[in-house]
Amino acid sequence: MSSEGLQRDRRGAVELLRLDTNRSNSLDRAAVAAMLTALDEVESLPECQVLLLTGRPGIFCAGLDPAALVSDGDGLREDMNTLLRRLLASRLRIVVCVTGHALGAGAALLLVADVRVSAKGPFKIGFPEVGQNQPLSDLAVALARQRLARRAFEGATLLGRLYAPDEAAQAGFVDWIEGAGRALKAATASAEQLALLPEAAYVRALVQVRKDLL
Repeated sequence: MSSEGLQRDRRGAVELLRLDTNRSNSLDRAAVAAMLTALDEVESLPECQVLLLTGRPGIFCAGLDPAALVSDGDGLREDMNTLLRRLLASRLRIVVCVTGHALGAGAALLLVADVRVSAKGPFKIGFPEVGQNQPLSDLAVALARQRLARRAFEGATLLGRLYAPDEAAQAGFVDWIEGAGRALKAATASAEQLALLPEAAYVRALVQVRKDLL
């Protein structure tokens, strides 16, 4: 199944959602709306327990679409924050397989996931907004404060530092690194393990752990 640059594939209790929106895999309002719709549909299926989000080789998500930011930046940022909060609060466990550059909103998607697996490669992860004279959302800062290593927090947010995959693992953007040919397999195996967690217990713990963000 595919719509608005999203490809979907069911693998038992795991729903794979692959971003393929444009050359840079950036997100406009239509793409964000399609992700929200997909999330609604997957959450409505009791047999689905995990959402596995990935991208194309070399590019996971380069952030919000520059042209869409010019035409309706406030609306697009609001929609993206809605998506991030929905993912944070979802009963689904969220796994991300980083296949390439993860910038801005792409980096924020890593910070709302339960498990983040990155492929090795010559790409960057982080928030470039300050260097691009763009605002960094309060939600992105809050996510970074909670999920990133303390020593990396200001560099990643205030200074807009971008990280290679091994550096991103040390900073806290991703959990571990796999070879390019093994990353999706490793992320899928992790997703299958997370699917075994009792849903009610997971949701109770989620509210406790993320109550400040939610």
